[in-house]
Amino acid sequence: MQVPEKRQACLRMMITITRTEDKKRLEEVLDDLEIPVCYQCRGEGTAPSEILDIFGLSGGDRLLTACILPKARTKEVFGQLSRRLPFRHRGGGIGITVPVTGLQNRMLQMLTDNEKQEFREALRRDEAEMKERSMYSVIWVSAVSGCSDDVIDTARAAGAKGGTVLHGRRRSSEKAQQYLGLPMQEEQEFIMIVVEKEKKCTVMKALNEACGLKTPVRGVILSLPVDDVMGLE
Repeated sequence: MQVPEKRQACLRMMITITRTEDKKRLEEVLDDLEIPVCYQCRGEGTAPSEILDIFGLSGGDRLLTACILPKARTKEVFGQLSRRLPFRHRGGGIGITVPVTGLQNRMLQMLTDNEKQEFREALRRDEAEMKERSMYSVIWVSAVSGCSDDVIDTARAAGAKGGTVLHGRRRSSEKAQQYLGLPMQEEQEFIMIVVEKEKKCTVMKALNEACGLKTPVRGVILSLPVDDVMGLE
């Protein structure tokens, strides 16, 4: 039996790891699909060469791109990416999606502008299921470059133990610029904070108040479920 469309309506973070030379084509696809906000940072593989070979990621610098989209659009987006970029070829890159269990209302309203109440109800169900399964969450914060200390200090004051900072940039569409007041392109610091699930809402609320979209930090804050952790005992 096919699952009703409204029950498929929940958010995912899509993460792709591609060759840096495919950056322009990747951005063209995302623009054509009207993905409003994406985040990018460059990296280099550090796994043993045989592992990288298995995943088709051996050799050269890599571009990590992350964006948020409704689950119902995943098939469409993956289909376009597969047709227009070399994901099907060895070394062409990989793409994954990860459930999102929390997001600021302003961002949610922009992403679900055409989905209305049914989307929000499905998102709440999805979040409730993830809460039952996950003991921890990763809080992802995208902040203006130079503001990571403010984010970490706020998170610690709310009960978190610390975080990891990555450097990259954000690409915004005209819709995101008009809706959220975000510049089209901006250097960013990405802060990843692992917290116990009972602290997630408190930390996210504190971050939104001190470092959210209406503050100089212009932070976009979301949470992702974690299955297992080590080193936090």
